[in-house]
Amino acid sequence: MKNYRDEFPNTDHFIYLDHAGVSPVSLRVKEAVSRFLQNATGETPLDYSSWGIKIEEARANCAKLIGSELEEVAFVKNTSHGISIVASGLEWKEGDNLLVFEKEFSSNIYPWLNLEKSGVEVRFIPLRDERILFEDIESLIDSRTRLITMSSVQSVNGFRIDLSKLGDLCKSKGILFFVDAIQSLGAVSIDVNECGADFLAADGHKWLLAPEGIGIFYCRGELASQINPNLIGWKSVVDEFNFESFDFKLKENALRFEEGSFNTIGIYALGAAVELLLEVGVDNIEQSIHELGDLIIKESEKRGFLLRTPKDKMERGGIISFSGNFDPKEVAEKLLEMKIVVNYRGGALRVAPHFYNTQEEILKLFEALDKILDV
Repeated sequence: MKNYRDEFPNTDHFIYLDHAGVSPVSLRVKEAVSRFLQNATGETPLDYSSWGIKIEEARANCAKLIGSELEEVAFVKNTSHGISIVASGLEWKEGDNLLVFEKEFSSNIYPWLNLEKSGVEVRFIPLRDERILFEDIESLIDSRTRLITMSSVQSVNGFRIDLSKLGDLCKSKGILFFVDAIQSLGAVSIDVNECGADFLAADGHKWLLAPEGIGIFYCRGELASQINPNLIGWKSVVDEFNFESFDFKLKENALRFEEGSFNTIGIYALGAAVELLLEVGVDNIEQSIHELGDLIIKESEKRGFLLRTPKDKMERGGIISFSGNFDPKEVAEKLLEMKIVVNYRGGALRVAPHFYNTQEEILKLFEALDKILDV
């Protein structure tokens, strides 16, 4: 695989291992934003129509990344925005329930808790042995279960659920399936048709290597008309460019959720980021990340740390968490002073390398840990 480290100038200054938090962007993304700003400021002839072309190219790349149709992908502000489209747009009935993992990141909790005022019950799936067990999911399902929402990879410890198995379960029970993909999209392969996802949302600023404030929302084609948009604007309707008369006919696909003018600069950035990932190849990225994860596991076990992430590659994405006789917050802060960026979650140190990181960087992380812990 081609060496892409030159795309990431952060490598000249830090060992960056926090892609589960906020990722650095590549020079390719920087250049895409610069080209847009040159055009927007009039340094090059202003060409508004070209903006729309780039937006649709970015949409096509995002659709390719998740295996969907073009019109099933909408651009959103962030993951919370995408989740809220479904949470607030479905026609819920009092007594309905939905299932969510008890330690999900809060963006996949609060939009659903907001439904409790309408009589919808939120049922929490427990964490057992650092995993989510299917028997626990099945025990919570009943005839009033409308939806299961699940992160493909959990932010707290990196556990990766079998999305296809969960999708099959939802399909067999007639339950809608929402995938929060922010901790996996760009790091591991996801195909919405293979896994049976009805909805998916992901912000760009983690594994997609794009800036904050831009993300994608996927809605299976036949379901879009069942979601009532709470935000309505000129782009929500079929005849969006007819400004002389008004025909309130909503689009029948995911584009109904793009209510107004685009975050064009953000989409330029996201488009360039996804283009880079597709160029590298998500399968290649996943393999590289797993190899780095293997080394993190080996080095952490060598030092007697308690691994909080399953070792099986099929049960983990890019996050490896471990704990020990140390304060993870304090250690993370000391590592930052040594120009090594990691994070801490759930009482553990969380390490999240991407494809451009190296094994040498992982070994330097553990050498630094040895110094900090005086091993």
